Amino acid sequence: MKIVRQKSFNGVRAFMLIQLVLVLLLPFLFTQTGGCQGQDDTLPLNLGTEVTAKQLDEAISKPLDGTTPESIKLGEAFVVSETQELGAGAAFAIISDTAQSVIERRESATEILLTVIESKQKYTNGEVQKTSTEIPYRIEKAAKPAVAVSPKDEVPAQVPALGTSPENFRPEVEAMLRDVAPLAFVNAIRQRESAKVAMEVKSGVETFAERVTYHGLKVVISKDSPPLAVQQAPNCLGIPNCKITVHHVNFDMVFWKGDKPERIHWELSMSPETPYLAAMVNKCVSGLSKLADNQGDILVRQCLSVINFRYVQPQP
Repeated sequence: MKIVRQKSFNGVRAFMLIQLVLVLLLPFLFTQTGGCQGQDDTLPLNLGTEVTAKQLDEAISKPLDGTTPESIKLGEAFVVSETQELGAGAAFAIISDTAQSVIERRESATEILLTVIESKQKYTNGEVQKTSTEIPYRIEKAAKPAVAVSPKDEVPAQVPALGTSPENFRPEVEAMLRDVAPLAFVNAIRQRESAKVAMEVKSGVETFAERVTYHGLKVVISKDSPPLAVQQAPNCLGIPNCKITVHHVNFDMVFWKGDKPERIHWELSMSPETPYLAAMVNKCVSGLSKLADNQGDILVRQCLSVINFRYVQPQP
């Protein structure tokens, strides 16, 4: 049964997927630039207008106010791609592709029980590692929780560059990036605000900030084309004019320790017209990361992007 259902994802990215896309940084990249890329775009100077955590919460949660995990259907599925860009485009890699499909749905008066199959392909040093996991979820009716759709204890792959690797963003930022649940980011902001301090201990490394501020909030609503795989599906899956409403929310998150700031830029794209599990159409984080062996900083941009989705299992 599982093998039959998973076959529906085989070849989903046949026209898009590049098995090996890592382009190593040019040898002169750091010697000519002093080891730093794009600092003018990422250093926390001339920050935009500060907004409160509540204002940010409202901006992120409003696009999905009319959606609910209770709407998740049998056969609903999506594919998300994790990418990393180094040095303002000097190197780009697809880290992994993950497909999730609802293969079982049981509903009672009080809850919905789901079984999701997650099939992942990770690309490391030219090799492809494939895993498949069966994940159960329980949704309490009327509670409308943010349904997790990815494991949270997985360490993201690293992209090598000139024999070194950029260190990850702050662990709490990495956690918010990797969790593709539709309202996971809102929940993280709320937890952080209630704690009044950004602190997390993960893998033996403690990160902390005396305070966190948010700046330069921008919200744009547009009619965008769905992912290419959806556009190429019969009748664009029935999407009118093959366009979906997308809410784009961009802002800076600044971690402060004394008067020393660390700026992280977020780009979120959400749609109430996609399947619930694919509501976070795109999530990107950009910032400066340390290179190993004290080789300086490098601009890193990591993204989770939905590259395909379906509303229900196609009829045979």
